[in-house]
This record gives sequence, C-alpha cells and structure tokens, in this order.
Amino acid sequence: MTGAGWATAGWAALAAVLGALAGLGLRLLLGRLRRGAAIRAGVLELATAVVSAAGVLLAHGRPQLGLVLWAGILGVGLSAGDLKHHRLPDALTLPAIPISLATVALTGWLAPGSGSVLRAVLGGAVLGVIFGLLAFLTPRIMGWGDVKLVVSVGILLGFVSWSALLLGLIAAFVLGALASIVGIVVRRWNLKSAIPFGPFLLAGCWLVLVLPPATVGSVL
Repeated sequence: MTGAGWATAGWAALAAVLGALAGLGLRLLLGRLRRGAAIRAGVLELATAVVSAAGVLLAHGRPQLGLVLWAGILGVGLSAGDLKHHRLPDALTLPAIPISLATVALTGWLAPGSGSVLRAVLGGAVLGVIFGLLAFLTPRIMGWGDVKLVVSVGILLGFVSWSALLLGLIAAFVLGALASIVGIVVRRWNLKSAIPFGPFLLAGCWLVLVLPPATVGSVL
C-alpha cells in the first residue's frame, strides 16, 4: 500500500471511531424522544462506524466528503426509527435542514466551485413542494415525515448538480421497489403493507454523493 493509501486508511479508521460515537449519540437521543425508537446497543454504533469509514474510503480527497459523512450519519439515525416504527421524528428531520444548509455552505466556502448553495436551496424547496403535494394527495403512500426529510436530501444533492438530485431520486425509488419485491417474496410485507420510504431516500442520496460528479453527469 502506498503512503497515500495508508493515509486514507488512517482517516477511515478515525472516521469509524467518530462515527461510532455519533451512533451512540443517535441511539441515546432516539431512546429519549417522544416519537423516537429503542434501538439495541451497538447497532447504530456499528452502522455509523461502517458508513463513515466507507464514506472516507470512497470520497477521500473530494470536497463533498463532508456531505457524504453527514448524509451517512443522518441516514443511519433516521432509518433506524423509520424501519422499526415507520416514524421520522421532527426532532431529527427539522434540525437536519439547517445543518444540511450549513454543511453545503461550509463546503462551498472551503472549496469554491465544488457546488452551488443557491441550487441546493432550490433543490430542497423543489423536492419539498413535490413531496408535499404527494403527501397531500396520497397520504397512504407518502408521509409528512418524508416531506421534511426530502428537503435535506434536496439540499445535499442539489448542491452537487441537478443531475445528482435526479439520480438520487431514481436510486431511491429503484431501491424501494427492489426492497418491496424482496419483502413480499420472503413474506415480510404484502401488497397492502406500508413500506417506509425514508431509508431509501437516504440511501439513494448517500450513494450518489459518493460518486464522482463526473460519473453522475455521465449517467444522466
């Protein structure tokens, strides 16, 4: 392994440790929230450690690394409650919006040209309006927790490009459809089951963020 490779591995190990601490904080917070979730000790710690380390390994040296790490931590914390109780608590989704804005603003300041803060704001607003209409028209399919969550997703992906935002949505729906099919096949869900969409929104967002912008642009 080269010196650069060892350096990346070292940063990934540090990210894993810090991610585990973030997972601990998320688990304790979820356990105390009125609409939170009781998660077994070690689950979120391990998940955030793995996602954080993977984020560093896949995006090290790129200005979007901060977005990747934040999306991973947010994804683990919100997916845990949504998968267990079909809930995306306001205590997490609402603060995530200004934190996402601060993350893209800091990224844009530290690395000019890495993205557009204006496009991030527009992306969050556009997705919020679209998903809000879906929740209003089809409340059995789309929940308001997803509406609040998707604003942060739009901010993070919109900062990178409109192509990234569109690809993240496509990835979310594809992952959700695949998971639904598998869930029905193994008889965990049926055709009438309410399937949480938040985890797939977050997974699609993270997957697109770890891709180099040039790759995202070539896909769409």
